[in-house]
Amino acid sequence: MSMQLPPDAATAIKSYLRFADRILPGGIIACAVTGSIALGAYRPGRSDIDLVAVIAEEWRPRPDLIRRLRLLHLSQVPRLTAGAVRGRGVSACCNTVFIAESDVSLPVTEIRPIASHTGEIFDPAGAFDVNPVVWKELVDGGIAVRGLPISAWEVDAQPEVLRPWIQTNLREYWAPLAAQLRDRPPQNSKALLHRLLTSPRGLTAGTVSWCVLGPARMHRTLMTGEIVGKEEAGRHALNAFPQHAPITEVALAKLRGARIPSAPSRQQWRELTASAMEDIIAVALD
Repeated sequence: MSMQLPPDAATAIKSYLRFADRILPGGIIACAVTGSIALGAYRPGRSDIDLVAVIAEEWRPRPDLIRRLRLLHLSQVPRLTAGAVRGRGVSACCNTVFIAESDVSLPVTEIRPIASHTGEIFDPAGAFDVNPVVWKELVDGGIAVRGLPISAWEVDAQPEVLRPWIQTNLREYWAPLAAQLRDRPPQNSKALLHRLLTSPRGLTAGTVSWCVLGPARMHRTLMTGEIVGKEEAGRHALNAFPQHAPITEVALAKLRGARIPSAPSRQQWRELTASAMEDIIAVALD
């Protein structure tokens, strides 16, 4: 286990891999940390733990592989539940994407993930985090916690597709979220984020943070080529979009675990969040 890891993350990852070795003996042959840890933006007790796990080729055709990966995900439920009680959410557990040994050196857009889990969600056939942004995190600052160093993985993050991938993500994911904030469509979706966006009780500070800082991260990368954490993205938004400083400060306060500013009022959060998202996206896609 790398000495670069924050102590609490190192403990969580060690426990996770120990359980993995019990239910998939010899299954995970390599594993690396991405996300906030790779970006140097990890906050103990608040940041999540993002992993890329490589599955041994002999496990790939096994009919019980997905069932066992589900069990591995379920091993995180007690940590997730305890974290939720403390207001930590997905930071209470490891979030993992699983890829095959033979796919490691493929261009990232050609990799077909085996499965993934994030918080309470298990995806038996896909993984959003297998993308050019996360693979750049892996190349630039990823930390191997099992197997060879990242430099020996022969990872192909496809830097030539980073910008178009981000622009597509802004158009197809973030822009529709901003539209949902404006339109507040009927609550006929089971998707957690949809329910949070359309709740008659208004937005939570966590939803504001997600919606404002996500596009801000994308904008910063398009402007500089750098992948940054949410806090750095918030500081960037304050400089690049000062007209949206009040709602950005709400987002940053939630991220930092600080007291939420009394102004703007919560009744204004939906309008201000939608406006900030629309402006950031429009400039990013210009």
